[in-house]
Amino acid sequence: MELTSAMFSGLINTITSNLGVLLPVGLTIMGIMVAVSLIPRIVYKFL
Repeated sequence: MELTSAMFSGLINTITSNLGVLLPVGLTIMGIMVAVSLIPRIVYKFL
């Protein structure tokens, strides 16, 4: 079985069309994860 670019065209089209939604959601989730790990460190530093 050979992989051709035509096999991936549907996948690439789906990813590029949904990128406008996936990117902000992914950045939000990543920001929440970073904030959850950093806030306790900052609080303990000042206590």
